[in-house]
Amino acid sequence: MKYNSASTHSTDNMQPMMSMTKEKIAEAIQTFLSRCSIPYQKPPTDEPFLELCYNEARKRGYMAEGSEELKPFIFLGAAMSFTAFAHLDDTVVQVWMALITGAAIYCDDRFLQDTGFLDVFCERLLRGQPQADRALNAFADLIVETTKYFPPLTANLIMASAMNFVNSIILDNRTLGMEVFAVADDYPLYTRIMSGLSEVYAIALFPAHLPVNIFIQAIPSMRISIVDVNDILSFYKEELAGETVNHISLWAKSRGCDKLQALYVIIQQTVEAHEKVVQILEKDPAALDAYYKFSSGYVQFHTVLDHKYHLDELNLS
Repeated sequence: MKYNSASTHSTDNMQPMMSMTKEKIAEAIQTFLSRCSIPYQKPPTDEPFLELCYNEARKRGYMAEGSEELKPFIFLGAAMSFTAFAHLDDTVVQVWMALITGAAIYCDDRFLQDTGFLDVFCERLLRGQPQADRALNAFADLIVETTKYFPPLTANLIMASAMNFVNSIILDNRTLGMEVFAVADDYPLYTRIMSGLSEVYAIALFPAHLPVNIFIQAIPSMRISIVDVNDILSFYKEELAGETVNHISLWAKSRGCDKLQALYVIIQQTVEAHEKVVQILEKDPAALDAYYKFSSGYVQFHTVLDHKYHLDELNLS
């Protein structure tokens, strides 16, 4: 499953090709938001923070003069950071999150059809060798920097998740057209979690000073929630595009049900994961507050990119 939380493929000028009405999709999404007590809000773009990210990218050589192919992806990464990670006090970490997210989105967008450079990414990273592409070099540099911002254990987990994200793109390429057996019903979620950078986000949302034992038991449920929220909020634009290979469509096909039923099953799974996280974190106010702020901000990441997700068309409240 592709990481799809911020793909740059535009849905502008698309003719609706939905298999269900947008009113039914809106009702389902509103159900999810209400059950998780997340308000529908659309924040403005944080222009000063965006410029800070651009300046840092230029300083690092990621956006050399005349070669700014990463710029639109850094915008998407910055949007993730100034919404979902706005609660973090450290601006340096926020910028790092924006850059690593942007570089990851670029890799997902650029290399799915030809994974030659990705095949040797992890080997080159571990050997300290340069990558064969400017964006891959940036992604590798940012992964190595993880230890600057996080304690050793959580840094290791973040780096492993980032490398598995690369592996997920290679896996998507190698398994195009592969039949997924009905009995392999855990496989779609396995690949979706790998492709969603979910462990990176689940760990990075907590202030670095929090001991790992406070939140580590919540990480498995948070990984599920993070990818599911993206799939729920991406569903409308994917229906507009007539997509049939997204997670919800494949789930429906594998279970022999319609997409609306599948959407509600994913919503139920998301709500249950969210409730588990709250119960695990409720004994530590700082951890729970960070999670709540990330959850609201992560929804806002999708609403602020309305040119992509078209959520304003659903009249959510």
